[in-house]
Formats: sequence, C-alpha cells, structure tokens
Amino acid sequence: MQIRRRYSRSRLTLMDAVVGTILTLMALLVILPFYNAIMISFVTESEYFRNPFILFPHEPTLEAYTTLLDTGNILAGYGNTLIHIAIGLPISMFITFALGYVLSRPAFPGRRFLYVFVLITMLFSGGMVPSFLLIRSLDLMNTRWSVILSCLLSTYYVVLVTNFIRSLPGSLLESARLDGASEATILVRIVLPLSKPILATIALFYAVDKWNEWWNSMLYINRMEMYPLQLILQNIINTYQSATDRNIASADALNRLKTFSMGIKMAAIVVTMLPIMCVFPFLQRFFVKGIMIGAVKG
Repeated sequence: MQIRRRYSRSRLTLMDAVVGTILTLMALLVILPFYNAIMISFVTESEYFRNPFILFPHEPTLEAYTTLLDTGNILAGYGNTLIHIAIGLPISMFITFALGYVLSRPAFPGRRFLYVFVLITMLFSGGMVPSFLLIRSLDLMNTRWSVILSCLLSTYYVVLVTNFIRSLPGSLLESARLDGASEATILVRIVLPLSKPILATIALFYAVDKWNEWWNSMLYINRMEMYPLQLILQNIINTYQSATDRNIASADALNRLKTFSMGIKMAAIVVTMLPIMCVFPFLQRFFVKGIMIGAVKG
C-alpha cells in the first residue's frame, strides 16, 4: 500500500512537471514576440539589423514614439476613439442586455422567430454596399454616428447574454413574480445584479471591438480630424512602408525616415495595445465565468 502511494505521488509530480513545462513554453510563445516588439520600438535601425531578436536594447531611443506623436494627430485619434467608446458602449450594452433578456423569456410571444432571426444575421449580412447606401441615405456621412451605429450590436454577444440569463434559477424569478414584482423590477433588481460576470465580459468585448475599429471609419469618414486611432496609425504605417519600399516620400516623410519603418510599426502596436492591457486585469475575474456560463447552455 505504501509503495502504491509513493508511486502515485511520484507519477503525479511528474505529470505536474510536464504540464508546467508545456504551459511555460506556451506562455513564452505568447510573451516573447510581444516583448520583442516592445524592445524593437526602442532601438535604432542599425541595432535592429544587427540582431532582429532583441532582449535588451543597447542604444535605447524614443524616436519611434516621438515620430508617432508628431505625425498624424495621434492624440486626436485617441480622443475620437474614446468618444466612440464612451457613446457606443453604453448603448450597445443596453440593447444587447435588453434583447438577451427578451430572448431568454419562454413566455415572450414570437421568441423563437425572433431568436432565429437574430441567429441568421450571424451567417448572412447585407454586405458593404447596402450598408454604405443606408448610412448615406440617413445623412450620416462624416459624422460619429455613422461609426457608432454601424457597429452597435453583435448577435454573438446577444446569444451569450441570452444563454447566461437562461442559466439563472427559474424558481428565483418565479418567486419574485408571486410576490408581485413586475418584469421591470425583476430585470433591474434581480437579473441585472446576477448578470455582472456576463456584463463585464461583453463590455470588454465591445470595448476591444470599438477600440480596434477602423474599417467603418475608413468607409464613412473623410475628415482627418475625425479619424479614430487605428485608422491614423494605419495611415502612418502605410506612408512609411510605401516610402521605404519605393524610396518615394513627401518632404515631411523624408525628414522622418531616419526612424525605420519597423520601429514605427512596433511603436504603433504598443500604443494600440497598452490601454486595453491596462483595463483587462480588472475585468479578468468576471471574464472567465461569464464566457463559460454564457456559452454552455443553448
């Protein structure tokens, strides 16, 4: 009996070592490329060409970041993106949660038809041309609402909210109805407080989607001062890349080509990802629970 216990303990320790090694290697595969991108953003062109994989820069410089700040209205892009999030996120959260609650109620008339109608939009869409014509017919071109309304709702997030609310104890909601609570009271006083995990999850999803949004802005906005951060960074990267590849650049770009394009790209990655990485740890404890419960029950 003692031999079996020792054997099981040694086997368990060996498995722990194997699993720990695998997880460590997987973590390094994720962390090292991002760490290398950060280091490249702080080095000169000559040091990068001597050693593309940089652990510690020998000649650190902030030239890539100063170039980004001096070119293309980065601060204005930050402001426009934050405005889109500040206006669009609450509206998206309200519509998503309200629609998810309606679809989760079995007694709601036409629920099945509405649920199928929502799911169809996950497989088929009207396309870019009808969306463009709709935005233009509503006279929303070159306005913030063209971007906010075009990415207002995600049907996948609606499904997550619907499945999460379905997983709540039905007896709890039924007892509230027996006590005379209305649907609005049940929604605000019971369902909403219990839905904090899924709300935090879809809030993070929507925030990331709106932070990374650039396609709709490129289609519907022609004014540089209204460009979001991602579109401004893309224009800067394309300008430097084309100037480097073709040796053609404007006078302003020629003065800044001392900063090599790879450093500009890596600095743009850092500038883009840093705010989201600062917010994610505060929502992580809700994230796993919300996505697991919302994706299990169909």
